[in-house]
Amino acid sequence: MIFTTPLRRGLAGLLATLTLLTPGCGDDTGTVAMVPSSLTGVTEPVDDALGTETAWVIAGSSRLVRQLADGARADVLITADAETMRDAVARGLVEGEPVVIAGNRLVVALAPGNPGRLDDLADLEDPTLLLGVCAAEVPCGRLAAEAETALSIDVAVDTEEPNVRALALKIETGELDAGLVYATDAADLGLETLRAAELDPFVTEYLAVAVHGSAHEIVDFLRSPAGRRLLSDDGFIVS
Repeated sequence: MIFTTPLRRGLAGLLATLTLLTPGCGDDTGTVAMVPSSLTGVTEPVDDALGTETAWVIAGSSRLVRQLADGARADVLITADAETMRDAVARGLVEGEPVVIAGNRLVVALAPGNPGRLDDLADLEDPTLLLGVCAAEVPCGRLAAEAETALSIDVAVDTEEPNVRALALKIETGELDAGLVYATDAADLGLETLRAAELDPFVTEYLAVAVHGSAHEIVDFLRSPAGRRLLSDDGFIVS
């Protein structure tokens, strides 16, 4: 069964994805927030709600932690799974207490028009299709690997992308027939998804933390009713 989600902010998402800062870049006084690429769609609404102009550093969660370890300045760190946040905490890179702000579900996103004619999860083993997953070191890749093992699926992978938004964009442009991405990325780009109830249990948690001190307004906002509503409207799971 195939579902279609509305196109919401494809171009804006692409532009935001390209806003990747390197260590030492950015304003020395303004807020710098490091967020995983799957949160691209909520960056502008957060600034609108807070009346701020945050310097958003958008990349795969593991890369964000590496940048922080290399000396990049940041005030807020958000990761797309607990394992990556535990790494940041273990390295002493953050001072605050990480909190869960949302969850996200794994889906099979299809290229426009479903040229590969995928109909169920077993089709992901077809070596004639062009298929992608996230790299194993980023949360989306770990979640996909977990699903493959649990469901005994051997995806015929053609590419492993460094972050989920990069993978979703390759599906959107038809470079790939399909790939395992988060539900929110598929929705943001208006991609059809292969509805497979077997994937429903595979959910990742997003954790946010103040890099310096015990609190930051962005973290507080994302935990507030207004912030939770914003995340929910963008397709994230909030409890």
